[in-house]
Amino acid sequence: MRTTFSRPQRIVTGAVTGALLMTTMGFGTDAFAVNGDSAPNAANAANGVTTLKMSLRSGSLAPKSSPKFLARAREMLLRSKIVKVARQQIGDRYVSGQDGPNAFDCSGLTSYVFKVAAGKDITRSSFTQYRTSKRVAKKNLRPGDLVFFFKRGAHHVGVYVGAGKMVHSPKPGQRVRVAAVNGPWYGSHLSGYGRIVPAA
Repeated sequence: MRTTFSRPQRIVTGAVTGALLMTTMGFGTDAFAVNGDSAPNAANAANGVTTLKMSLRSGSLAPKSSPKFLARAREMLLRSKIVKVARQQIGDRYVSGQDGPNAFDCSGLTSYVFKVAAGKDITRSSFTQYRTSKRVAKKNLRPGDLVFFFKRGAHHVGVYVGAGKMVHSPKPGQRVRVAAVNGPWYGSHLSGYGRIVPAA
């Protein structure tokens, strides 16, 4: 059965294409504002995302929806899944050489997240993840990108989840947690940002 909507153009265009979707998915208003999108409207955010998800499944988006819009919507939904899977690992133990499902080192966590959320086999070490991912500027950082640390090399990696925060597996004796990318220690050891999921 094909699902139809009475006002699809207003729901799936405008702010929904950027900050609105990301905010509704829990990324914060700063996560997608770099693309010039208008500010999110909290009053209709939930309906917009629900309609978009249903429309993507049924293939019945508004007639004016462009291929670029559809690609961008799919990208944002994939990024939301990456963030969701990363957050589901919070509290798991750090164990060197482990890549899940209940214990991780830093790159084991990121490789697990991308395998489960996106079906992507990315490289296993933080160094090779840094080398094979696309460099992005801080102003273009999106939830689901990777964050690398230690300025003389990429010896640590986490998953950016929006609002200046990442999910990562820190070190022996600690557990997977959320941390500020620009915190006192991490901010001074930042190597850069990497992108696995291409921007639409």
